[in-house]
Amino acid sequence: MYPGVAAPMPNAVTYRFENGWVDTGDLPCRAALRREVEDRVISLPELSYPEVYLGGPSGDVDLSGFCHVPEWRVRHARVRLLCPKAQVIQARVKTAGAVHIWCGNALVARFEPFTRNQPQVHAFEFPAVAGAPYLTVRFEDLHERDTVFGFRLELVAGEGLQTEIEVDADKAEVATALAVLDGLRTVEVFNMRHQVGITSDALPDRDIAIRFPDLQAQEDALSADNPVFELTAPAGCSVQRCAVDLGGTQLVRHLGMTVLQDRVALSDESYEARKSALLARQDSGEDIVQALLALAQGRWDAAAQQILDQALREVEARHDCADFRMMSLLWIWKHHRQQLPDAQAERLTQAILGFRYWMDEPGNDVMWFWSENHVLCFHIAQFLAGEMMPAELFTASSRPGAVQARLGAARLHMWFDAIDEHGLAEWNSTAYYPINYRGLLALFTLAQDSALKQRAKLLLDRMSQMVALHMAGGVAAGSQGRLYEKELLAGPMTELGALGSLMFGGWHVPGKDAAAVMLALSPYRPPDAASGLARPEPGARIEAEYQQGLEGQARLNLFKTASVQLSSVVHHNPGQTGHQQHVIDLQFASDPLARIWVNHPGTLRHWAEARPSFWAGNGRLPDVTQGANTALMLYELRPGDIPFTHLFLPQDHFDECLSDAHWVFVRAGQGYGAIWSAGALEPEQDGLYAGYERRQAGPMSAWVIHAGDAALHGSFAAFIETARALAPQLAGPRLTAGSAVLDASDRASSLPALPVTPNIKITRNEPLNGRKNRDASYER
Repeated sequence: MYPGVAAPMPNAVTYRFENGWVDTGDLPCRAALRREVEDRVISLPELSYPEVYLGGPSGDVDLSGFCHVPEWRVRHARVRLLCPKAQVIQARVKTAGAVHIWCGNALVARFEPFTRNQPQVHAFEFPAVAGAPYLTVRFEDLHERDTVFGFRLELVAGEGLQTEIEVDADKAEVATALAVLDGLRTVEVFNMRHQVGITSDALPDRDIAIRFPDLQAQEDALSADNPVFELTAPAGCSVQRCAVDLGGTQLVRHLGMTVLQDRVALSDESYEARKSALLARQDSGEDIVQALLALAQGRWDAAAQQILDQALREVEARHDCADFRMMSLLWIWKHHRQQLPDAQAERLTQAILGFRYWMDEPGNDVMWFWSENHVLCFHIAQFLAGEMMPAELFTASSRPGAVQARLGAARLHMWFDAIDEHGLAEWNSTAYYPINYRGLLALFTLAQDSALKQRAKLLLDRMSQMVALHMAGGVAAGSQGRLYEKELLAGPMTELGALGSLMFGGWHVPGKDAAAVMLALSPYRPPDAASGLARPEPGARIEAEYQQGLEGQARLNLFKTASVQLSSVVHHNPGQTGHQQHVIDLQFASDPLARIWVNHPGTLRHWAEARPSFWAGNGRLPDVTQGANTALMLYELRPGDIPFTHLFLPQDHFDECLSDAHWVFVRAGQGYGAIWSAGALEPEQDGLYAGYERRQAGPMSAWVIHAGDAALHGSFAAFIETARALAPQLAGPRLTAGSAVLDASDRASSLPALPVTPNIKITRNEPLNGRKNRDASYER
């Protein structure tokens, strides 16, 4: 942990939440770093270089990751620079941390922006003599939570230059191993029962041994005669290191994979029966909720003890996300501390009293106080801890519990006021709605303050209605304010999916059940009326619109039947740099993995830590409009943007999939989908997403997505005919499909406000044929 002087910070939270990077200013650890590096002199060290980094298509060195406490990390990289003649070389380097660059023994560049996750560019030039000197880069950064760590080094001007990495092995053997690793992928995008098939798009004539160091060093070989081997991997979405050993050097790359456990349907009509079924097969991993559940069920064992000890270590060390752990720890303290050994109960008490509950209390940590979900959990923790121990002294703030409770309550009311006015900036988020549920369930279950209990219940009801609207076949789907690939590619195995299945029935895949367990242990019961929104009757269709986010930035539109669901966020900051917004989503009910979306990638590297990433979020946000079952998307890419948008199309999870140069038509059960691309669709032929990815080149990129249902459209052939009759056309900045129009040159400067509680229209037993609706009901 990097040392800094514990200090309070100004309370900069305005309760006007927006998604994206927040410039927090220098935390105490970064202030200490700046003092340390101000006058330093760095020399070129004598080092060995046992690992070769494979950068993939992005061309940069990216070792980004997540640290729960501040850590200063330093790495070195080098290549041989093959220079045919003496010359002055011009280059530029990009980093958010710091780099020192040597050509031979001469320092040729020093660039130390230390701009936390905001990469900067530095141009430089240096003389080089004819020969093959080493080009060495020392790169470093202070890791504070998610950290963009690495650099990009580009040649601007130079003649006949090449680079070479030294490996003590035959060059042909090295080239073969590099090709195998570059083409390495899982056989399937979605894998079941912990078994993952591994292959490569460049299979060699002889065996190349591949080792997975972090998976019990499992090792096997690939070749033309042995094209696939099986790997045992943990459930969930993970990124694993894989290596080939050559002559004392490791060639290393990272490989992402999705592993799902068996699913069962929690479809019993009784909520109580679903609770029993979920608790009987739940899997919350090593989450502190497992210890809470063990205590609630009157059992205690070494595994539960270990989980509690780990959670206490995280709170005592003020790990980032410790505020999430506090929801369960406070629950344990109030209802179950008498079941703990005396020493453990006392340690829990002291951890609660010693925690840092807000940024105005001194600290040297990287806990995140600024996002919607963290603000909620910190305020709930401060209020509940103070209410439970009003006379005790809280050591970080030097305040008694009663004062902490008053502060926490006042701050909670400000948070609730903001959400009541604007809605949730992290709308429908499979990553962060479960965190909100954890906090609100703890508040509703543990608080004595009746006003806060009531506000918690009202928001739980509203969120549960929104979850119900966007559940399809047991999957928490739909447009989302913040999303990661680990949730997007997990299908039904998300915390929000488990919550939805418990509340309304549907597929349950154990593995991410912590929030659902807290719901099952709480006295809160979701509104009965929401079940019909989660699982519409055959022949019915649901349409909803409402707004969420600051000043109504997220205008959400939904079309849903028993078989298919189309959801989008319309006119959401079109043309701006995106973050983790998932703007459009088409989910089918018959198969939880039958899901389609379109996005503009933020990076070319698969399974990267970047926000936005390859599939999650958008590098450049599109303009979107949706009317009923048809959505139009228009991207205007800019110089420097990745020059394509793409469609995720898991075609082996559809019963039928037909396509031509501009259209894709799919059927899953009784649900239909049609996707039109203004530019020619370019199917990816190689790599992990071969057969799953269709690209459309920019800079003007337009898509139309049309949803259908057998009960509304008749046969699949009839639906295809209806979709083609929309006759989509892109003429300059104007996109049309049927009567729908999206015109980038005629955007309204403001749009009429929508309610934060959904306007819902339910139509029953009427085809989508334009006739007057005679059987519709409206709900608010």
